This record gives sequence, structure tokens and C-alpha cells, in this order.
Amino acid sequence: MKYSLNGIIYRNIIDPILSRYYPRITEELKPDDTVLDVACGTGSLSLAMSGLSSRVWGIDLSEEMIGISNNQADKKKVENVIFKVKDASYLSSFGDNEFDVAVMSMAIHQFDSELALKILNEMRRIAPKVILMDYNYPMQPGISKLVIFIIERIAGGDHYRNFRRFNTLGGLDYFIEKAGLRIESDKLGKNSAFRVMVCA
Repeated sequence: MKYSLNGIIYRNIIDPILSRYYPRITEELKPDDTVLDVACGTGSLSLAMSGLSSRVWGIDLSEEMIGISNNQADKKKVENVIFKVKDASYLSSFGDNEFDVAVMSMAIHQFDSELALKILNEMRRIAPKVILMDYNYPMQPGISKLVIFIIERIAGGDHYRNFRRFNTLGGLDYFIEKAGLRIESDKLGKNSAFRVMVCA
């Protein structure tokens, strides 16, 4: 399967950076949990969660990303993960509390704020536990902040505008409060470039 430059960058640069933080998510899982990974990208987090839960669904709007995800699952012979092309803004096909945990990693900052809240409200409906990972706010000055802002600026367009809006609104705290979620734990310190929030 041929991948675009975007897919290659995610697999070889972004995934290795983010995977260092995955244990903060996977430690929240129980062996009998069913998990929905919203906007799963290349599926690296879904695959990390698969060994610590009963079943994982990974959904993403990008056919290329789902292709990469399925390819990785086949290579690793992982059988308890299902990857599907699905729009994160249309989760109505999933029932109330159909999953034990709903996870979204590094996606809220990419969405328009109203759309992000719609997705969070749906995640809250379909799972009693919601785990979110995204950029920290306020981000501490330094090389990490500089690199992140450069990457987001290169992404450009709506992506960059939504990233700027995410920061203007106050990051994850704003979206969690507006979605009516309750923070159970706030992982990673204020000096980290990322946050992992466990909500109910």
C-alpha cells in the first residue's frame, strides 16, 4: 500500500513522539473494557490499548489512515481491534454506554470548536469514561513550544486556525467544561507539552 507524505510523517515522526505518553492512557484500562478510539489516525494508540482491553474500535475519516491502521494490525497479528472509516462527528450509530471508555488523542485542537464539543458530547453519551490527550495550555516557553507552533503553522488552513482557537479558548479545560465532563485526573505536569485528562 502506498502512503502519502502525511502518512509517512505520522508513522515515523509523530507516532514515536506521542507513544511515550500512551502509558498514561493505557494504565486507565481494565482487561474487560471495550474502547472506542475516536479520530484514531494511524492506529498506534488503538494497538497499544488492544493488549490491555477486551476490544478496541478505531475510527477515522481518512481512508489512508485506516489503511495504515489495518496494515499495522495485520503485521502485529492483533485480532481484537476493528478499524473503520467513520466521521467522528457522526457517532449516532453507537448506543448509549456502548463502550466502557472513549479516547481521543491529539484531535480536539484540529476541529472547529463547535464540532469538537459535538464530538465530546457524543463520546460522553457512548462511554462513562472519556480520556483526552492534546496540547497543554498554557504551553511553557522553550523548544517544544517552538516546534509545535512551527508544525501547526506548516499544516496551515483550517487546521492552524482551529489550533489557534484551541489556545485562545484555553485548551482542553475549556472543552471539558463546556461538554459537562468532570475531570477525574489531570496527568502530566504543567511543564509538559501535552496533557492527558481522564473524565467522567
